[in-house]
Amino acid sequence: MESLELKNFLRDVGESVHSMNTIAVALSLLPNKTKTPPKGLEISWKPKNLNTSKLKARHYAESASYVYSAESLFEYLEQISKNPLWTYKDINFLGEQKKAIKTYNFLSQIPKITKPMAILCELLCHWRNRIVHLSISNADISSNKKQILKSEKDDIYEKFHHFDIEQALTNFKEKKITLKDTSTLITITIKCIRLVDEYFHKGISNIEFSNLKIDFLRNKEFKIIYNQTISDKRTRQIEKWIKVNYPYLTKEKYELIIKNL
Repeated sequence: MESLELKNFLRDVGESVHSMNTIAVALSLLPNKTKTPPKGLEISWKPKNLNTSKLKARHYAESASYVYSAESLFEYLEQISKNPLWTYKDINFLGEQKKAIKTYNFLSQIPKITKPMAILCELLCHWRNRIVHLSISNADISSNKKQILKSEKDDIYEKFHHFDIEQALTNFKEKKITLKDTSTLITITIKCIRLVDEYFHKGISNIEFSNLKIDFLRNKEFKIIYNQTISDKRTRQIEKWIKVNYPYLTKEKYELIIKNL
């Protein structure tokens, strides 16, 4: 049960995180005295200090993941807001506010997303701004939001893989990027977007059949089933697909859809 927007988000962020982790592992395995690239790799690489170069390369990979994940987050929120089946018109990614603030405003209105989770997603967005705009960016969460995070530090530590919010805020202040902070903030962002998508599907139960059909046909798997010759097999496959992908539909809505497809 994933929207097309969620699938795109998970693909992009997943590839970013995998690349970051791959670089981190490769750098950890790089011999401490190697200063010559392997044969066949035609590049100029002459580090003055190998350990420094390894640290900088890892820092670059983690920075890139922050930026890529934030951009994927913005894209998801913008596209889900434009989706014709998004029924919560008061919750959207529109307006002239900064994207980090719009992200918090959007997520904080979604049931099951706690205020600390929404704030941590905003923090990821501010990290993106600091990285992209380098020394000229003063992007930051408000002092009130920092206090909320600190007051929930034990709960955050317990729920998110021993994530130390005090240390994370210190790292942010000092512009110190770590693999722990990057991985945790991206993980929290993924959790939030999954909850947005769940809320999206709940709203679908109130949508007219014609609009639901449009959304069905955006899915490649459904289109293959739908384009089959009318038969009992086709009907069974459609029923199964809808039950798996739209479990929030009421019984009446479900029966109406099956009757008219």
